[in-house]
Amino acid sequence: MLQLSGLVSGIDTQSLVNTLVQAERAPRQASIQRKQQADTVELSALGQLQSAINNFNTAVEKLGESDVFNDRKATISNRDALSATLSDTAVTGSYSFTVKQLASNQQQATASFAADATFGTGDLVFTVNGESLTLALDSSNNTLAGIRDAINNAEDSPGLSATIINDGTNQRLLINGTKTGEDYGVAIETAGLTVAAGDSNFTADLTELQAAANAQIVIGDPANSDSITINHNDNSIEGVVDGVTLELKEVSTTPVTVDVALDKAGSERAIKDFVSAYNELTNTVNSLTRFTEGQGGSALTGDATVRSLVSSLRTTLSDGVEVNGQTLRLAEFGIKTATDGTLEVDSSKLSDAVSENFSSLQNFFSGDNGFGNKLTTLLDRYDASNGIVKERMDRLDTGLKDLTRELEDLDARMEQVQKYWEGRFLAMEQAMAQFNSTSSWLTNNLNNLGNRNNSN
Repeated sequence: MLQLSGLVSGIDTQSLVNTLVQAERAPRQASIQRKQQADTVELSALGQLQSAINNFNTAVEKLGESDVFNDRKATISNRDALSATLSDTAVTGSYSFTVKQLASNQQQATASFAADATFGTGDLVFTVNGESLTLALDSSNNTLAGIRDAINNAEDSPGLSATIINDGTNQRLLINGTKTGEDYGVAIETAGLTVAAGDSNFTADLTELQAAANAQIVIGDPANSDSITINHNDNSIEGVVDGVTLELKEVSTTPVTVDVALDKAGSERAIKDFVSAYNELTNTVNSLTRFTEGQGGSALTGDATVRSLVSSLRTTLSDGVEVNGQTLRLAEFGIKTATDGTLEVDSSKLSDAVSENFSSLQNFFSGDNGFGNKLTTLLDRYDASNGIVKERMDRLDTGLKDLTRELEDLDARMEQVQKYWEGRFLAMEQAMAQFNSTSSWLTNNLNNLGNRNNSN
């Protein structure tokens, strides 16, 4: 930037230029910054509002889904013996199961061999449930370690693994079936091996440590001849009762009772979560629209969007829902509006409704024309990605970017104004310097002329 000294004029020209530029900049800059501040405050407030609307909408959508009123829970008399997973189709009722046997995989161990023992060459075949794995043995892999690695590295294994165990003297190969159930035992065929002198018999003294066995449960009283026995190849039994999957853990000496019932407590929690989310939204709205004496309004005081939202919510909350020819409202279930606009829950009345009038409660909240769907339709107008609040936020965000560009343009324009005034004042300084120079020349010449006349 050109620095003006003002040595000729005696004026602080640089300061004067800065003052002139600032005087032209200040009104527009102040206007833009006021708009920036106002839009930033409004954008932040709308963000808080949308967050509260979104949280409330999530709680409402959960209520509008039938799942929240169809969830089942299982009460089990002996959880050490079994556990149960329920789907929404599980039929409520009490069921009796006795775990007679757990499913197991087969485990076999070879005889004890020296680490360098060999077992011939040719084909060693393992078969599991009709599928075979053929290992081609030669001098590079016909040891316990070689057979172990060939089994474990096989890409087409039918379901077995192997490990070496040390019995304190020599080694044994432990062969495991990887699947449970009596169909998954491991058969070993050595007929394809050529056993030379010094080779050992791989299956000599082969010991079954654990048999492959099915799980076995009895439905009903095992002492009753009409009870039903079910065999299954693993310990997870799906569909033994509609919508119920049993996980067997240990044999039970007495029947285990599984009581399947609607999870009414979960439905009650969902309703209370809905009330809490609504109250959070109401408190957020109150905070953003509050008018305080001496301080004025808040970010959204008098905002038309907020007024419309609050009015629509209050109307919907007070509307009734037709259930089996009867008009029901929130108050029927112990939910009322307090003086500050929040909702209050009469826990006793709600619990009674859950216990005694659950079907009506379910239809009120989650029916096709239920309360949940009505609220979701309303809230989606505000909460969707193209909803009212989001559109306003997008416009404000775009406007703030435009204001930033306006400030940048103002800076660029003021640079030109700065240069203009600096040029003006520089020309003035130069003109005054020339004038002073001319004045000095004339003065000197006039003085010299006077001196010559005096000397004559």
